[in-house]
Amino acid sequence: MRILKWAGGIFLVLLVALVLFVAFGLHTLRGPISRAVTGATGRELRIDGNLKPVWSWVHPRFRAERVSFANPDWATEHLMFQADAVEVSVELAPLLIGRVVLPEVHLERPVVNLEIDEDGRKNWLLDNQEQKEGSSRVAIHALTLDHGELHYLDAERDINLDVGLNSDAQGVAFQVKGIYHDLPAAAEGRGGQVLALKDTSDPYPIDASGKVGGTEVKAKGTLTNVAQLSALDLAIEVRGKTMSELYDVVGVAFPDTTPYTTRGRLVKGDKLIRYEKFSGKVGESDIAGTLQFDLGGKRAFMHGDLDSKVLDLADLGALVGTDQPRERVLPDTPFDSDRWDSIDADVRIKAGSIRRPKQLPLEDLATRIRMKDKVLSLEPLEFGLAGGRIAGTIKLDGQKDPIAATTNLRVRDLSLPKLMPTIKEGEVSFGDINGLVELAGRGDSVADMLGSSDGKVGIYLDGGKISRFMMELVAMDLWGAARVKVKGDQPVEIRCAIADFGVKNGVMNTNAFVFDTQVVNVEGTGDVNLKDESMDLTLDPHPKDKSIASLNSPLYIRGTFSEPKVAPDWKRLGARGVGALAMGLLNPLLAVLPLMKEGSDKDSPCAALIAEATKSARQSAQEAKAGVPRPPAIVDKREERDRAAAGGTRPPQDSIPASPPQ
Repeated sequence: MRILKWAGGIFLVLLVALVLFVAFGLHTLRGPISRAVTGATGRELRIDGNLKPVWSWVHPRFRAERVSFANPDWATEHLMFQADAVEVSVELAPLLIGRVVLPEVHLERPVVNLEIDEDGRKNWLLDNQEQKEGSSRVAIHALTLDHGELHYLDAERDINLDVGLNSDAQGVAFQVKGIYHDLPAAAEGRGGQVLALKDTSDPYPIDASGKVGGTEVKAKGTLTNVAQLSALDLAIEVRGKTMSELYDVVGVAFPDTTPYTTRGRLVKGDKLIRYEKFSGKVGESDIAGTLQFDLGGKRAFMHGDLDSKVLDLADLGALVGTDQPRERVLPDTPFDSDRWDSIDADVRIKAGSIRRPKQLPLEDLATRIRMKDKVLSLEPLEFGLAGGRIAGTIKLDGQKDPIAATTNLRVRDLSLPKLMPTIKEGEVSFGDINGLVELAGRGDSVADMLGSSDGKVGIYLDGGKISRFMMELVAMDLWGAARVKVKGDQPVEIRCAIADFGVKNGVMNTNAFVFDTQVVNVEGTGDVNLKDESMDLTLDPHPKDKSIASLNSPLYIRGTFSEPKVAPDWKRLGARGVGALAMGLLNPLLAVLPLMKEGSDKDSPCAALIAEATKSARQSAQEAKAGVPRPPAIVDKREERDRAAAGGTRPPQDSIPASPPQ
């Protein structure tokens, strides 16, 4: 019925126009045309100047001067359009079905006010039916102008732009200034002479540059079907302070980064946008690859590959905590999981080498980042560290408030000397470290997730060698350390090393900590608080070749991650008691125990030590129950010689014998 009403009205206008034109000329049609359009749209059309025909071979063409068209009542401005002159050609056939098709429109000094209000109503759609359908019955195929102004106001998206247009023989120059997504925006550029609004076969050339907030863009290429933007082919350059600001420009969430710049080709096709063969830098890191955005689903789906020859750890900034103030080590910059709903993703990232502080021996990185329904996962995640690998998965569930995080990582074959690259004495060491990290926590930052986590962390070294000088220092054997400095450092055997922690509500409690070498056995107890980054650990060295210069004191590691404090127990110097091997109290559910059994084709020193310690613990418990006094765990060689000279007995068999001099 609506189409029939339009067709009938237009037919009547044409009939009246034909009669008036024959009788009095085209100028007499101003009133009937204005009243007909006003009646059909509910908005006033005024033609205050001349109305006359213009010769054309293809379509009827008319020129109207001093033309204005009103806005709906809800709009901010009174007029949607006004111009000194409008020259249009009209297709007659579409008029019969209620559509107005204008193959060519030329405007002289136009002022156009386009607006979307908070309810999503568009002032260029003429009635409620068009508002529902989202399309207009008036179609302009090609537009030219001399000088003009365009004002665009979008209350839904916080956009308020003023555009100045000036034409010359080379095309149309434009300048843009205003607010885009609540950020200051400015742009300038040049386009072709004829703006092909609906033409799908004739691309429109454009060369432009602009800035939104801290994001700068340069683009040169073509647009096709400008009104619907059905196709793009642009050479583009993007730079900014941080990639996270791209969310305000394109509506897609990116991580916080250091300043970046990229160059590539931006192509838009049917339901896709592809940023292909781009390259650039993020801080001091290089980046290259192709990303495609599929637009046909509930949200955009980004997929592709990113490669970096050199990744600078500092450029990951807030993600890894390299931009943290000194008093904090764990990253506490919050993730904005609300933005995760803007996109799904499946992107592979590979870094050939990693630029990092010398103390942190990271080597390379490979991961697959996936986002689905606000759930972010790194699976698999693998990076090289100290000649070995750390591999596993990390999952962040943004559907939960706060974010639910799970981490499952395996530590494989980390080289002991490469873990100490800045310690000269570590060069003579060797051995491979293995272990695992299994944690689950809640929080909106890495610090909060770790500070609330439960799980287990364990590493072990099953045989190897380490600097004798380092071990003499740990044993606080001043004479032994001085002797090594005089004779030269030599590696001593590591029988076994285990550090195993149970984690509950962000506190790592020691299940077992032992470092058993040829010259000293170090036992450890205490906890590490991931919530406030504090430490309270006690390392209790038991020298196996005890000398008169040994200080016989535990070492306390306290303070925070950023300011650790290591000191002996001054009150106990020279008067320390002896105790059972810490591993004699081993928790049978140690995280590292299953790892020691995996694929071992040789006898495990750690397994033997655990068996020995477990047997010793059981025997000690039985003797304690029976009231048998416990023998000393460490034998002073001087005391042994004194007893032998006096005709004393040999030391008990279950004590730990001192090692021969090295």
